Amino acid sequence: MDPAPSSTARDGTDATSLEVIRRRWDALRTGRQRRHRSIGELLEIDRGVIVQTVKVAVSAGLSWALAQWWLDSPAPIWAPITASLIALLTVRASIRDAAEKVLAVTLGILVAIWLGSIIGLHAWSIALIVAIGFLAGKVLRLGPGAAAQIPINGLFVLALGSSGIEQRFLDTLIGAGVAVVVNFVIIPPNHVAAATRAVATLADGVVDAMSTMATGIGRPWPSRDAMAWLLDARALGRLSAGAEGEVGKAAQSLSLHPTRASWAASMTRLRQANETLQVVELQCRTIARTVRDLSVKIPERDGRQLPMPMASAMLLATADAVEAFAHTVLRAERGASVEVIAGPAHRAITIARERIEAINSDLGDMLAANLSRGVFLGALVIETGRVLDELDAGLAALDSD
Repeated sequence: MDPAPSSTARDGTDATSLEVIRRRWDALRTGRQRRHRSIGELLEIDRGVIVQTVKVAVSAGLSWALAQWWLDSPAPIWAPITASLIALLTVRASIRDAAEKVLAVTLGILVAIWLGSIIGLHAWSIALIVAIGFLAGKVLRLGPGAAAQIPINGLFVLALGSSGIEQRFLDTLIGAGVAVVVNFVIIPPNHVAAATRAVATLADGVVDAMSTMATGIGRPWPSRDAMAWLLDARALGRLSAGAEGEVGKAAQSLSLHPTRASWAASMTRLRQANETLQVVELQCRTIARTVRDLSVKIPERDGRQLPMPMASAMLLATADAVEAFAHTVLRAERGASVEVIAGPAHRAITIARERIEAINSDLGDMLAANLSRGVFLGALVIETGRVLDELDAGLAALDSD
């Protein structure tokens, strides 16, 4: 059992700064604001959903009107269908998707004309066109929506004949063009805020997992708890993958975005926060695995493991440091500076390092008293130190930008 932690006092500035961080960070945590929610929040209808609805509606209506006026068609249905499918994408993705859909429609029509004149309309000919369309989409590496347009348009031509082929192609072209223009003009999609929430959720998960372990080992604990802590730490992998995907999506949303320059600093901070927390999440799993190994290798006394108060204090201080780092770095404001006011984060890291030093100063005596427990405690010190090193490196990377 490691001795009780030294009562290293935090000065008033440190305590105040960390308390402010905790209060502000709680505002980002999605699980704590469930009591008084509006109807819009209950239905998950926010400003982004309203903007998407307006863009889809405007794209569909404009493409229909333009196709009617230009093509003199009474029902140019393919124009609004195409526009609705493209209008929800980012500016760059909408351009790519528009080109893919026009290509897919063209291929579907050509395949149907070519095969239709040879084989006619049969069950096996329908299967053949669908197979060829599917393979063509794979070979050309088209997106799922565009790839589906090849067999769909092929089947329409095969079933309804070649009349109206030109109309269908032009409808698609108009719908795609209108969607791209509307997407660029009416509040282009920007996923920086969503990515920031995803990275904040990852940080939140790491803090919760580390705090739970720290609280648990601070008192006598059953070995089975260590397996639960390890499973919780492993579950962070989903949050990590989600954050990585959202950051990539945010970067794509700013490509060709008319206001991308004003978001560059926020994107830099977001990338750095994500890169740092990806490593911290892996290290959190390693810490949980070490605690679990300790629970397997060290026999229980009276059905419980002995408490580890110094290790508990070290992990709690490290969780504070992760929380302070995330709050310091994560900002999604337009025009935000890359520069960070990292004082509170540095102070939280320093406090965690003081906990490590307190253990290091007594580690020799601990090893002499109980070699096995001392070895595992030393491993926890090394792994926790790596978390703090990564946080310091993340802050230093932003300071150098």
